[in-house]
Amino acid sequence: LYCTVDASWKSPADKAGIGWSLYSKEGILRLQGSSAIEATTSPLVAEAMAILLAVQQLNCTGYNNVAVLGDSLQLFKCLNHTETDVGKRDAIFNEATPIVADILALSHLNRFCFQWVPRNVVQYADHLANRARCSMQEYIVTWLQT
Repeated sequence: LYCTVDASWKSPADKAGIGWSLYSKEGILRLQGSSAIEATTSPLVAEAMAILLAVQQLNCTGYNNVAVLGDSLQLFKCLNHTETDVGKRDAIFNEATPIVADILALSHLNRFCFQWVPRNVVQYADHLANRARCSMQEYIVTWLQT
């Protein structure tokens, strides 16, 4: 299983949008979520929130061994630091560090892994995030395939 994640951010004064989509190993879309979220200080924090909401939902629905894919190289470098690199992670992510800690706590419970991918791979999650931000959408999770 793999989950693509993205955020849509315009400014620190505007709501952001998040989107994620879970696929089977065959590439079949199974589950998706999107929402407008409160304004964040940066695109980095919005991306971290998108990943957090995705892994929270995957945790609640009992998914394990999911590869979480996104296009924020800086964020994925932080998520893939080892436990001994905590000081480096904190130095890189002052504003996103608490969110990253929550993501990593859930990832250890559910064996989620994180992988940076080019922007075109997360295109559908980007569409969900943009639509949610522009329409001020509440959080919606949709099951698409069983």
